[in-house]
Amino acid sequence: MFSGDELIPRLKDLFRAMDAAYSGAAARVGFSCTGCDGARCCTVDLTVSTLLEMKFLRLGFDTLESDAKGKILRRSRFMVKAKEEDPTGDAYRNSVCVLNFDGSCGLYLYRPMICRLSGIPHVIRRPDGRTLTGDGCETYRKETEPAHPDLRLDRTDLYREMAVIETEAVRYVGARTVPLTVAEILFQHDQST
Repeated sequence: MFSGDELIPRLKDLFRAMDAAYSGAAARVGFSCTGCDGARCCTVDLTVSTLLEMKFLRLGFDTLESDAKGKILRRSRFMVKAKEEDPTGDAYRNSVCVLNFDGSCGLYLYRPMICRLSGIPHVIRRPDGRTLTGDGCETYRKETEPAHPDLRLDRTDLYREMAVIETEAVRYVGARTVPLTVAEILFQHDQST
């Protein structure tokens, strides 16, 4: 029976590599998220598309004290309900991530890949030969980019390794996972325990 536990050490290694790549790029240009409330990056109910990241997020949630779990679950219930009622409405679209507490992530060590890499402009070289680029966050664009217009964090190898690990998980399970938001992942996890 596949639990996903056997792939968690590889996911942790990949996350360490992501953190190192991000930290290295940020240090080169003097960029920091210190002092940011996270609302700009975290004003979204982030969608997670990989089975293993969902499992890792649930593992992290299970390590929390009951008070923190309760706060996150209340937020998750609100977010899921708001999305069901009106996914384009203000109550859903203007909500801050259920894990954001005063600008800090309540599951920082367990946060998904996209959270680890957001903020700095990036490049991805796709297998079909296309190159995709993305901008940095608003703070980066205002404060750092003018002096460092050419910096782009290359996410290609990091995404490729995530795809390899996820392919193994899918092979074990026999099906791809349905993408879920962070709120949905934690809400469903609570419902199943």
